[in-house]
Amino acid sequence: MIDLRSDTVTRPTAAMRRAIAEAEVGDDVYGEDPTVRALEEETAALLGKEAAVYVPSGHMANQIALYVSTRSGEEVWAHEHHHLIGSEQGAAAVLSRVQPRLYSGAPFPADDVLADWARGAREDDAHRAEPALLWLENTFTGQVVPLAEQRRVVAFAHGHGMRAHLDGARLWNAAAALDVAPAEVAAGFDTVSVCFSKGLGAPVGSAMAGDTATVRRARRARKLLGAGMRQAGIIAAGALHALRHHRERIPQDHTRAELLAERIGSVPGLSAQARTNVVLLGTPEGAAARLVGLVAGHGVAALAIGPSLIRLVVHLDITDGDVDEAAEAIAKAAREL
Repeated sequence: MIDLRSDTVTRPTAAMRRAIAEAEVGDDVYGEDPTVRALEEETAALLGKEAAVYVPSGHMANQIALYVSTRSGEEVWAHEHHHLIGSEQGAAAVLSRVQPRLYSGAPFPADDVLADWARGAREDDAHRAEPALLWLENTFTGQVVPLAEQRRVVAFAHGHGMRAHLDGARLWNAAAALDVAPAEVAAGFDTVSVCFSKGLGAPVGSAMAGDTATVRRARRARKLLGAGMRQAGIIAAGALHALRHHRERIPQDHTRAELLAERIGSVPGLSAQARTNVVLLGTPEGAAARLVGLVAGHGVAALAIGPSLIRLVVHLDITDGDVDEAAEAIAKAAREL
């Protein structure tokens, strides 16, 4: 099966398995695991931040960032389709007890939206929740958010007494697409989350980075949430190997995604758009789920993300040959619709 559902489905490479098997470990709750510490230090340096904390998942990295940046009853400003809103089981309301204020459309709020929200959040208005955190995501469903837009939005947040968080689950892809250092994508944000198990192909883990004081609080939040890990270097070794050896190959995924989109886009009745390593496949109205089933019968796993939209994600395990086979399978399935 050629699995294009997500870049989280990758399997460790032989070199990564060796790194995991040979990992030097200690008790991370006591801060004594050298592999975890190396991963955190290198991640923070790459992102241009003072410190980072290793956590089991991107979900936890995001929720910890939210927890340390807000108080109960405050507002977080986010897009209606951000992972925080639609894919984390309402944890923002359950754990941090904050109120989301949502925008739609472009992956960054326009000036008029920000200004309107700011006007409605006067400190002397006891009827309204106070805004505390502005949330961005880069990449956003594979789409790269321009750095100029990030800087504009972050400057607005800071100018209105808010903190800013970047959900950078695929920040490595954004940096590769923009041909800039990861620190440039993370610049200005108070906290940043990054994933090691997506574009980088590690088996487990994410990190949250920020200033030293924020990360100290984040470690306490991680423990509060039950993620005080012991000899965590066993899993951190896979992430550290990926960080050191897999970032350079990310553009290959983007190139293959573009080729896949080009091949699919020539199939009658279908449309396709490549966004970094993500291909969005448009189908006839309401046909996405059925096409996913038909494609599976031809040996390709895909994910319907809407009634007429399918997501295909290129990753570490996908070869040029897989792209050819997947395109052919999708064309056959489309003819069967």
